[in-house]
Amino acid sequence: MEKLQKSLGKLDVKIDNNDLRCLYQEGCYKTIIPKTYNNYKELVLVNTSGGITSGDNLNAKFEFSNSKICISTQAAEKIYSGFGEPAKIIMEISLKNKSDLLWLPKELILFNNSNLKRNFNINLFDNSNLIMCETIVLGRKSMKEKLINGYFSDFWNVFENGKLVHAEAISFSKGIDEFISNKISLNNNYVVNTIIIMGEKFLLNGEKIKKSNLKKNGVVSEISQWDKKMIIRTLALDNYYLKNALDDILSNFLQSKLPEVWEI
Repeated sequence: MEKLQKSLGKLDVKIDNNDLRCLYQEGCYKTIIPKTYNNYKELVLVNTSGGITSGDNLNAKFEFSNSKICISTQAAEKIYSGFGEPAKIIMEISLKNKSDLLWLPKELILFNNSNLKRNFNINLFDNSNLIMCETIVLGRKSMKEKLINGYFSDFWNVFENGKLVHAEAISFSKGIDEFISNKISLNNNYVVNTIIIMGEKFLLNGEKIKKSNLKKNGVVSEISQWDKKMIIRTLALDNYYLKNALDDILSNFLQSKLPEVWEI
């Protein structure tokens, strides 16, 4: 069997005082820096390969100092069917000198027999602040797509001044449809969202989220707060319902418009 060409992409971005100091782009991974009219410099990540499958490899390294950054993506990242070696996504993020980061990508969509391993390592220094919003779609219900089998491994590590302060891990393979339908797991909700809020400045704003209407049609949301962090977890029937909920939660928090790519 002829081997398919694999997509490889690498990004290295350094920003100091909201000024771009370094931008290295290789392969299929790019970033666009549009003009914005607020205090946040916006980076829009683009995967020009059009999706991810087994054996693909994306690596990104971001270093921000005394900066206000919003990172989004041009489109949802689609993880297609594949066999053999998992696709890999590795994200390394460093925030220094009271930097603020809004991590607001569009959703990650898993197709049946998708095969992905993803790692986030985020380092906060010098009273920096983080809001991280990630959405995973386990098959698009509106498109009658069904996720039955596949491999997905997702690890997040957040460090503060070199100390591990938060870790998230999810991993599944066979019988994913049973996990989705089980009443004690996802209860037929196909979309999973997690928001992590860290840093004194963002946590003060986080009090506004508690006043948001989290009881919307098609979603179930819960908020936890401990050890100088706030976690919001949301399950939704499909991405339409989730987007309506996130628009309310994040707009209430940010008190400004979401990235324009969210309107697409």
